[in-house]
Amino acid sequence: MPYNSISEIPKYVKKYSAKIQRQWMHVFNSVYKSTDKNEERAVKAANSILKKRFKSKNSMEKNTQDDYFVHLVDRFLDNLRG
Repeated sequence: MPYNSISEIPKYVKKYSAKIQRQWMHVFNSVYKSTDKNEERAVKAANSILKKRFKSKNSMEKNTQDDYFVHLVDRFLDNLRG
């Protein structure tokens, strides 16, 4: 199930900027196609870009600071859930 537009991507990705949403969708579609429609691998690969994108605060562009904050809040909430 490749995504044809940003409006189709999962809700948890939509809270990030349009640039990150497009990147997520591109990675998902690429991996999905190259792995003979393995959706689980495609989601894992696409989600990994979220982690890599915010690994270093110094490497962020100014317009991704809000995205970085959302990412930190998500990590915090995940830790609370255990």
